[in-house]
Amino acid sequence: MKGLNTRLIHGDEKDSYHSDVRSLKTPVFQTAAYDFEDSASVEQAFRGASDSFVYSRISNPTVRELEVRLKSLANAQSSLSVSSGMAAISSTILSICDTGDNIVASKYLFGNTYSFFAKTLKSLGIYVKFVDPENPDEVELSIDAQTRAIFLEVITNPQLIVFDFERISEIAKEKKVLLIVDNSLLSPYLFQSHQYGIDIEVLSTTKFISGGATSIGGAVFTYLSDKWQYIPKLQENSQLYGNAAFEKKLRKELFSNLGCCLSPQNAWLQMLGLETLTLRVDRICENAHNLASWLSEQEKVKRVEYSSLKTSPYHQLSERYFNSKVGCLIAIELKSKKQCFDFMDALKVIRRGTNFCDNKSMIIHPSSTIYCDLSDETKESFKIPDTLIRLGVGLEDIEDLKADIRQALERLA
Repeated sequence: MKGLNTRLIHGDEKDSYHSDVRSLKTPVFQTAAYDFEDSASVEQAFRGASDSFVYSRISNPTVRELEVRLKSLANAQSSLSVSSGMAAISSTILSICDTGDNIVASKYLFGNTYSFFAKTLKSLGIYVKFVDPENPDEVELSIDAQTRAIFLEVITNPQLIVFDFERISEIAKEKKVLLIVDNSLLSPYLFQSHQYGIDIEVLSTTKFISGGATSIGGAVFTYLSDKWQYIPKLQENSQLYGNAAFEKKLRKELFSNLGCCLSPQNAWLQMLGLETLTLRVDRICENAHNLASWLSEQEKVKRVEYSSLKTSPYHQLSERYFNSKVGCLIAIELKSKKQCFDFMDALKVIRRGTNFCDNKSMIIHPSSTIYCDLSDETKESFKIPDTLIRLGVGLEDIEDLKADIRQALERLA
């Protein structure tokens, strides 16, 4: 098998859709529909008896090639590219849950994920039990006969909590429920879900994979599992397709019916990002660790969380699961909300923005932005104080980042 970088750059050239013209880049197949030789071929395609492209809402050659490369990156059984990270989450949950079902989810979630679970799913009669996965017993006790999955983030955003995946995976296996993780913060390059009994992985490819926030996208990866047979919504598919039960449900029904397709142009941009993925991630992790270590020594900084630091309560778990390469996010606490705002307003190189895993460093105040609709009590329970700021470290020269932060800290009263 070829090495990771070779696979991400070249893809599987024998299965490419442009070998006849010998193009070194995959073309953007900017089309809605496709031609067929005869009526019988159209019927076969619609019945799923052939692998022909029918309509770009369902499949597209450029998007398909991205899926092949992402599948190789993740060592997954299947890969589906969708329009956003939230589309990956919503289509996954709706593929496994019916009215009356529930999932057990970490309470430490990205704002829109929490909103989808707490509001949108509730309106559909699907219920979410929010728990603290730092206490695996709480996860186990929350599972009942209607529970279909456990859902958590690989590293929480913005708290940067790391969970014991192996213990939680054991619970999911014993209870015969699916284990779903959101791996947006690290990508499959830094965390390989298939090694830890995870059944489904979702992520926002807008982050590291897009190559500098050029495009919005998402992905769903499926791994080998014997649990599909225990999910009522997948039992028929389990009998028909075996281990492909979830993949068939997701791609043939939910993905197609919800219309959450990735555009060919965005797929092309994300393939371009994949070619430099490891170089960018390695440099960003190096920058982030260096900066986190330096920040922890600054007098006006109250607290720094970055789990590759030996002072982090999650350092041992980080070593076990990620070899302490833990991505771009640093959680920083200052004395007050006013200090957070004054500090961010004084920055000149680091941008005030909501993205992360970008080439540019970005900073945001989660309590007043992503979680602004939550009550103070809920934010406290979710460990999102108004003294917390989230720094997403980019590819800039580390001394320039330090100088920018230094001058901003000096302005604080």
